[in-house]
Amino acid sequence: MTGRKRQRVTIADVARLAGVATMTASRALNRPEMVSDELRQRVLQSADELNYIPDRAAGGLASGVGLALPVLVPTLHHSVYVQILEGLQERLPQAGYQLMLGSTEYSREKEETLVEVFMGWRPSAIVLSGIDHSERTVRLLRASGVPVVEIMDLAGDTDTPPPLDLNIGFSHSRVGEAVVRYLAPCGYRNIAYAGTLTTLDPRSVRRIQGFQGALKRLGLPHHLIGRSDLPSSLAVGRDLLSGLLEEFPQTDAVFFANDELAAGALFECQRRGLRVPDDLAIMGFSDEEIASHLYPALTTVRIPRHEIGRLAADLLLARLGGSPNTQPPLKQSPIDVGFEIVQRQTTRAPDQHPQEYT
Repeated sequence: MTGRKRQRVTIADVARLAGVATMTASRALNRPEMVSDELRQRVLQSADELNYIPDRAAGGLASGVGLALPVLVPTLHHSVYVQILEGLQERLPQAGYQLMLGSTEYSREKEETLVEVFMGWRPSAIVLSGIDHSERTVRLLRASGVPVVEIMDLAGDTDTPPPLDLNIGFSHSRVGEAVVRYLAPCGYRNIAYAGTLTTLDPRSVRRIQGFQGALKRLGLPHHLIGRSDLPSSLAVGRDLLSGLLEEFPQTDAVFFANDELAAGALFECQRRGLRVPDDLAIMGFSDEEIASHLYPALTTVRIPRHEIGRLAADLLLARLGGSPNTQPPLKQSPIDVGFEIVQRQTTRAPDQHPQEYT
């Protein structure tokens, strides 16, 4: 996509391709009982070729939806996305835009369905979590002509696809690398990764790849991986740690896919009488509120979630002609917000200062 807005595909375009009148095409889609099956199939084929999405706003199904702005996130379970929404909410409603929320549940197929549904309401723009989409989702977005912001991953990096349009995020592979560079100098040699839905979430996959690549370069074991197909929870974190210690008893440090899993593992360490960080180091990801309140407090990777939401809103307002009031001016997209390793008490560490990465 470019800064120039593409023309939206209309029912008139569908009618022209099908070789029928606009009213006939409309009836074929909305009142199929009024046309022949052969004619309806011809109109449906034309609509599919053009990636046509019915205009629900023009159909009178809602009022003011031209200012609607869908936000698709993979889950509503984590506070990570709540803070992103807060950043968006800080800016967009003041300019008259109404957020519409959808959860993809880490499914490209569900994302595709939600994009099709939301585009039918003629939104002003759309925010997507991640940069990996189905081919049809990409076609629908490009045909819609609306601005698209992809967040929470860095597009156009060495291991990621180019951005569809606007992009704000950070490199997950570099997170994995940085965690190893942080833990190895502390004396840990059998460093494991543990997470849920690791094959469904491309961001987790890239984090694991960066993690394993860094271990290989240091000549350390890189096969210590714990996986669960269950959604994240404290209990799953406990079970992941138990499984790792049973399969790889030599494990002396574990990097978890999020802070909730790490907290569950920490509780399991306490139940087993394991000393953290001496017997086993525990490290989380995202720096959720619970991290600093655990005992011992959790070392983790901090992501500027609120800033990601705020910057996404500012980019959209600048594109849509609003007034983001940003000081200093916005950087050019893609914007790398970086991340920060926050040392607390669940790991030994070479120094006492946060390590920032971009």
